[in-house]
Amino acid sequence: MELWAHRGSGKGALENTLKGFEIAFNAGFKAVEFDVMLTADGAPMIHHDWVMGRCARSIDPAIASTDVLTRFDSLCARDLRHFSVQGEPIPSLAQTIDFCLKHGMRANVELKATHPANAIALGRAVLAVIEELPLDAQEHIRSNWVFSSFYHASLLPLQGFDLALLYEQLPDNWVLHADALQASAIHLHFSGAEPTALRRIHTTGRVVRVYTVNDAEQAKTLQALGVKGLFTDRMTLAAAY
Repeated sequence: MELWAHRGSGKGALENTLKGFEIAFNAGFKAVEFDVMLTADGAPMIHHDWVMGRCARSIDPAIASTDVLTRFDSLCARDLRHFSVQGEPIPSLAQTIDFCLKHGMRANVELKATHPANAIALGRAVLAVIEELPLDAQEHIRSNWVFSSFYHASLLPLQGFDLALLYEQLPDNWVLHADALQASAIHLHFSGAEPTALRRIHTTGRVVRVYTVNDAEQAKTLQALGVKGLFTDRMTLAAAY
């Protein structure tokens, strides 16, 4: 069973930060999941919410009150220096790739477009960062990492990599989208990971991974149903696998 540290150290404290990924690594995780979004100037950064305020707050009172919500995609990359997650800076995709490669961690990169208009641009920006890496690093990512998204258009520039379609509940037309993108996996919310849906996916030879599973018994049940991987906020769960 693959176990992926959801947003690094889990939802909330230090999520999607290098410190959070370090916590997951020290807890024994060999794989991490994180979210990538575009800033206003097209820089791929590691962040989850469309607006600043929940997990990232202003640390410069001259810029904004912590009560002010600012859209992530209205900020330029240079503006993000004024924000942090529990005191940790918001990392770039390049910094996060470097961390994972140095620590030998696999990654699931969730491409989180803020609207359909920037979905393909996000995929292209992610690909551009990867193509700046040495060839051996590019090949390692192509062979070992997973790229997933609810906005399937974001995955178009990444065809040839290991792709996964994200759903809360499995729709009737899922296989058409999976075939079109040559996606090798489906990622489902645990509420949608019921036996019939899992059988439908497994029949096509595709991998199923489930998010976000924090209960050990639920993890065992899903493993028995043939689920290959779980995303979890629970750092102690790594010891069981």
